[in-house]
Amino acid sequence: MVIGINEILRRVKKDSLIENLGKRELKNPEGVGVDLRLGAVHRIVNGGAFIEADGPPAGGLGKRKGVRTELVAEFKPRAKKQVEVIIKPGDYYLVSCFEKLNTPKDLMPVVYPRTSLFRAGLLFLNSKTDPGYKGTLTMGLKNLSEFEVKLQLGVRFCNVVFFKIEGTTSRYRGQHQGGRISP
Repeated sequence: MVIGINEILRRVKKDSLIENLGKRELKNPEGVGVDLRLGAVHRIVNGGAFIEADGPPAGGLGKRKGVRTELVAEFKPRAKKQVEVIIKPGDYYLVSCFEKLNTPKDLMPVVYPRTSLFRAGLLFLNSKTDPGYKGTLTMGLKNLSEFEVKLQLGVRFCNVVFFKIEGTTSRYRGQHQGGRISP
């Protein structure tokens, strides 16, 4: 079951479900979810990621290695003019929202791109978010078109919808808790 906008806003006010939500979303949201704004753009500067299988129960993960990134641009909420980033054909960036989620055990957020992204040729890559996750969300963004796309920081670029969970869950315990982009 998807929770309605009235329940999202109630939980934003009562439980800080989403911090830093924009005025438009607080006063005049549309549809079933709320839009999130582009908060930061990161470029991968060093690859060599290694994503390993789970080891023996006592051994756990030991060789896992992520990519190294650098911040390209960041949203400044009080700035008169926001930075614009040009996404060239073939470019890939890690992008994160400005808002911070505080996901309770009974909800699962799923993020969808706003249609303006794919209408411009941008592929938006993301995953579900587990209950218990706290922090900003990070997604992939790749320009599949033959043309440059200009994105202004602070733009509403994705929409989060919350699914109600029935039954037991376990809280997120992963390495990206808190909005971590790379190790």
